[in-house]
Formats: sequence, structure tokens, C-alpha cells
Amino acid sequence: MGGDGGTISSNRTYLRGAGKACHTADHPSNAAKRAKLEDTEQARLILTTCAISGAVLDLTPSKRHGNNSCSSADIVVCPYGKLYKREEALEALLRRSQQINNSSNVNDALGSHVRGMKDLHPVRFYVTTAAPSNGGNNNNNNGNGKGTMARYTATCPITSGEIGSGNVPSFVIVRSKNPKSKDKKKGSPSNDNDETDGIEFSPNVISERAIKEMGIDGLQSEYGPFEERNMIRLAPPKAGGVFEEIQRKREARVEEERVAKMQKKKDKKRKRGTTNEDVSAKTKSETKTSLPIVAAAASASIQGKKTSVADEARSNIQTKVANNAVLSSLFGGAGKKNQTEKEKRDALFTRNC
Repeated sequence: MGGDGGTISSNRTYLRGAGKACHTADHPSNAAKRAKLEDTEQARLILTTCAISGAVLDLTPSKRHGNNSCSSADIVVCPYGKLYKREEALEALLRRSQQINNSSNVNDALGSHVRGMKDLHPVRFYVTTAAPSNGGNNNNNNGNGKGTMARYTATCPITSGEIGSGNVPSFVIVRSKNPKSKDKKKGSPSNDNDETDGIEFSPNVISERAIKEMGIDGLQSEYGPFEERNMIRLAPPKAGGVFEEIQRKREARVEEERVAKMQKKKDKKRKRGTTNEDVSAKTKSETKTSLPIVAAAASASIQGKKTSVADEARSNIQTKVANNAVLSSLFGGAGKKNQTEKEKRDALFTRNC
């Protein structure tokens, strides 16, 4: 044994990646992995904290309608998939309006894509209760500032995937406006037994996998009515051009709404002008039609007056002729037929005298 001189071992012979930097975290070959981890962590922060204050979002289930698996409606989402506390969003909009009125520099925490509360939609997570991570310590706040024994986790109601982890792509379903809602705004009493009332307080966040499995049409009965273009992607990743595509669609949609609003205003103005022209033309036509009628009525009235005056004059003359023997002999045609020859000669003699 031995006597062969032996060998001198080197660490670089036994270490994986020895002499290379590919095993280190900052190597270019690991850039994709780092980007994915960063996107996942960023998505987790967006899904669990308020984008304005940075406070942890409260996922405590709502007590209304006895739904113990749906978070409260105090969370809203913008078109770019960021989550906010409702109160923080309202305060940010109020500060923006005050800064605009004061002509000062606008420090907008929401962003220009949020024009008002109409661009913020309620978010209701399907939550499940998980075991407390602090071993049962009551100091777990869960974002609501109160000690609790339970920790609520946002999950998909169909696939049960954990949405809050940032690894599961998810969407917020924005329901289409119901025409009946206008009647409710006018003061009509609401019915607690309405079918849509339960939908308003049910979860509206589902995973991308659930959408692919169920399909848009299959989700209409429980989450609808809604359109695919109205769905908002939560915490879209920056990599892969996903966020840029959402921005492009959002800008195109805003421009489309602006053009449609302008066209509607023009059509309304044109319709109002056409109505005024029709009324004016109708008034002129009625005026032209009424003029001959008025003229004819005036002519008939004048003619009637002339006729009555002539009849009155004729009656007066006839009365005077009847009362005067001379005038009666001259103009009374009724008595001439019965005159004798002697009377005719006397009348002739009287006229000659």
C-alpha cells in the first residue's frame, strides 16, 4: 500500500462551479430568477398593503348578511391593479382638489389615471382562517390594530389558491351597471331579498386559473353580469410587458369614452337645433295658414256690415214711399197695375205741373 507518490487534491476540483461565478446570486444567468422573485415580492406587497399609506390591509370578514368568508368593502382597486384603503383614497382625492383650487403644486398620491371615485372599484376577497404564525400570541394585529387569534388569508373561492402570496395571478371582477340601480338612486326602497343584493356582498376576486377553467360565460351566474374587458388584473408584473399592455388599453379606453361623450353632446345639440327649426317652421306655416282665414273672416264681416246698411236704407226708403202719395205714385210699382185710365191721366197731369 502506498509508495505511489499520492496525489495533491485541489478544492476547485470538488466544488461545483469552481473557477466560475455562475453559482453566485448576481450572475447574469440568474437575472430571470431574481426578476421573478422581485415581481413576486412586489405583488405580495401590493396585495397586502395600501399603496398610499403602506398600512396592512384589513381582511377581516364582513358581518353583513352573515357572510363570514368575504372581506369588508373598505378596500378599493385602481385600473392599474393597486389596492387602497377607501378612506385613504378619499382623503387623497380631497387633497388633490384642494391643491388644484389653491393653484399649488399637485402632489398626487393616486396618480393621474384615477380621476375620481368612479375609477376606484370595491374589492372583496374570499378569506380563509389560518393558524396564527406567532404561536397563539394575541399580539397579531392583522392590519386592524386589534389583537386576534386568527390570521386571514385571501384565497381564490374556486381553486383555493392563495392570492395574497403574489404567486397566483388574480383579477377583480367589475360588474356591469344595472339599469335598475338608477331607480334605487332616485329613492326607491331597496329590497334585502333582491338577488343582486347577495352578489354585491360576495367575493369578486378570483384567480386566472379559475377563469380559464370556468370560462367567462360560466362565471356570469355567480359573479355577473360582467365583461372580460372590465376585469382588473391585481398587481400586474412589470416584466413581460404586462403592465405596459394594461396601460395602453386603459389609455385607449379613456380616449374612446371621451370621443363618445363628445359625439353624444354634438348629437344632442344637433337634435335640439333640429327641434327648434321644426318648431319655427311649424309656427311660420301656421301663421301663413291663419292669415287667409283671418282675411276672409274680416272680408265677410265687412260685407255683412255693408249688407245690413243697404237693407236698412232700403227699408227706410220703402217706408217713406208708402207714406207719401206722390212718391208712392211715382215709385210704387204695385199700384200702377190697378190704375184706371182716368187715374193715369191725373197722375200725368200732376207730374207735368
